Amino acid sequence: MIEKKYFINPQNPIQKQYEALRAFHVEGVTAKEVEKKYQYSSAHFKKIRFEFTQALRSKKDNFFQERKRGPKKRSTNTDTIDEVIALRKKNHSIEDIKSILSSKDKHISLDTINNVLKDAGFSSLPRRTRAEISNLEMPDNLVAPKSCALLPQSEKFSTERGVGPLLFLPLIDELKIVEAIEAVNFPATTELSATSTIMSILALKLMGTKRYSHDKTWNFDRALGLFAKLNVLPKNATLSSYSYRVTRKMNRDFLLELSKIFSTSGDFNLDFKTIPHWGDKSVWEKNWSGSKTKVMKSVLAAIVQHPESGFLSYADAEVKRSKQNDVVLDFVDFWKEGTGQAPKMLVFDSKFTTYENLNKLDKSEDKIKFLTIRRNGKGLIDAVAKIKDEEWIDIHIDGKTRKHKDIKVYENKITMRKYDGELRQLIITQHGRQDPTFMITNDFKMPTADVVKKYARRWLVEQEIAEQVDFFHINNPSSSIVIKVDFDLTISLLAHNLYKVFSNKLAGFENCRVGTINRNFIENGADITIEKQQICVELRKKTHLPLLMGTSWFQGPSKIKWLNNMEIYFKGATKS
Repeated sequence: MIEKKYFINPQNPIQKQYEALRAFHVEGVTAKEVEKKYQYSSAHFKKIRFEFTQALRSKKDNFFQERKRGPKKRSTNTDTIDEVIALRKKNHSIEDIKSILSSKDKHISLDTINNVLKDAGFSSLPRRTRAEISNLEMPDNLVAPKSCALLPQSEKFSTERGVGPLLFLPLIDELKIVEAIEAVNFPATTELSATSTIMSILALKLMGTKRYSHDKTWNFDRALGLFAKLNVLPKNATLSSYSYRVTRKMNRDFLLELSKIFSTSGDFNLDFKTIPHWGDKSVWEKNWSGSKTKVMKSVLAAIVQHPESGFLSYADAEVKRSKQNDVVLDFVDFWKEGTGQAPKMLVFDSKFTTYENLNKLDKSEDKIKFLTIRRNGKGLIDAVAKIKDEEWIDIHIDGKTRKHKDIKVYENKITMRKYDGELRQLIITQHGRQDPTFMITNDFKMPTADVVKKYARRWLVEQEIAEQVDFFHINNPSSSIVIKVDFDLTISLLAHNLYKVFSNKLAGFENCRVGTINRNFIENGADITIEKQQICVELRKKTHLPLLMGTSWFQGPSKIKWLNNMEIYFKGATKS
């Protein structure tokens, strides 16, 4: 009976895989039954089947051979090891050594450099001052290769941090982002196509690159170049000069294309963001900055958010102070042009537009509803004290982070100067502010509690803007601006929406901020192998990698039209 037990309950992992695959492919046993019998998870058995099929297609007859376990012998040649040691003796860091070797076409990972130095008895470098770092002798030929178009070809390389954008490629292909870029008449150069340049800037946005001038952190990375169908990404000077060739019309046309992809309807939150400029000779206008609580030279940017999906739907960083009141009308025209329908309700604060424009919204053909805050004064506040206690109604607003969930509301109808007809007014107290809040709307049918909750959700747009500031760095123009702000904001909008779609596919992380998603899932290294028509991305170990492997693009290869219909598939890590 020992012989029978050997075949029924295999203990050797390779034999177990053989019996499971044979039962599935030959005996016709269902996947669920195989998984139960051989104690495989659904994702693991799918992975085994996929790798088995790939081995057969590549005509490799070693799938069921025993794999050698344990550490691999280092394959780094002696000359490279000697050069690593020589550079450390000159006080170079691991990152410096990698950059110097990469410029000589010697590709070696940070982990390997670290292990070489440890084996040679070197300890970690002590903290160095800026003066000490600046006095380091760097080789004269440490020059990143010139960026050029490069179709994926048979090669192997590794990346320490640049794998993140590749994780978005299946989404970009599915959403037809490349087609949207190609539909716009973006400028091209003799060396680089418009699409590759846009994809290059998008790659940096998806990584959360703080400054485009920090190109030494990415201009040797082959993985980022692959994302844009280049050898490596262009330098900061190229990206800077390119951005100033992009006009507002091009940005608007691109936003129209994106509105068809990230299609939304219903309510929209609108707000302004002042993006400061610190140069002494700035020609920009002065605008009020709420975060700085003062007037300062800045770009006035309009941002529109869809509260249900969290998508950013519109952006304009070329708003002039004299025209800022008409932004609400510009957005209505934009949205009707892109989607063929008008917004149902617009929500914004008291200084976003004028009462005349509120009247235009109400009297328009589409009868657009709005909800905003009334500009109050001492007379209005004093009148609140005369309202009888029994005329107030109690409303409860849910929210994990809300401190004041039980508020009081008084409702009445009012008329206002420069507005034809009546408006519905809601006065709110006990909401955590010293003075009452006066809301006005032209929607007389919506229940009172829903109106209050709808404006409470408007504050989410401020969180989205804060996210843009923190992760996408839209408020970093200095005295030497390197990227045109309106173009930068447009690409930030695209990157933000891609992150939203990405997070919606991760159970439990749907409402996380972009920085959290980047830190837990996107920021990682990988070993990449390109053979024939396939790109294999083997990710490094990471705490949340098992959850990422449960997403659809980990269940099999995804064909990427942008990369000449090559298939890309992702594998879990076998090393740190």
